[in-house]
Amino acid sequence: MHTRSLIVSVVAGSLIASVAAAQFGYIPWRVNQLPGKGNFEVIEGAGSGNQRYWCEAAKYAVGPLRSRGNVRMYILNPEGPAKTQGNSYAVGFTLNPSQAVLDAANKPGDGGNYSVSVSKVGYNLSVSHAHGFCTMNVLF
Repeated sequence: MHTRSLIVSVVAGSLIASVAAAQFGYIPWRVNQLPGKGNFEVIEGAGSGNQRYWCEAAKYAVGPLRSRGNVRMYILNPEGPAKTQGNSYAVGFTLNPSQAVLDAANKPGDGGNYSVSVSKVGYNLSVSHAHGFCTMNVLF
């Protein structure tokens, strides 16, 4: 009788663990191209957070866009309603910033912040820095 309870407990525990892994496991976010060379939008999905936006942007930059790690990614459109998909939130990024984005990036008084922003046009990180967020446990 005791062995039977142990087997039932092990099976039940395995089922619970597999359901939890399926529910909370890694699910890639959608990335859509925006008009203009090197412009794209990361659509918010499960496991949201600023680091996750940057991680997904970096994966897209090194994957389909074949960017190098030392290239800088700039926020083109801060977090808000998606431009390429209805009923979604997104952040627009660019690898080819316009002068307006560069001017926003170089605006005095915005430096020295250790947070990872998705709310300021021109905020930028290198692809390799952003890709480092993909291995952090806080993402998922």
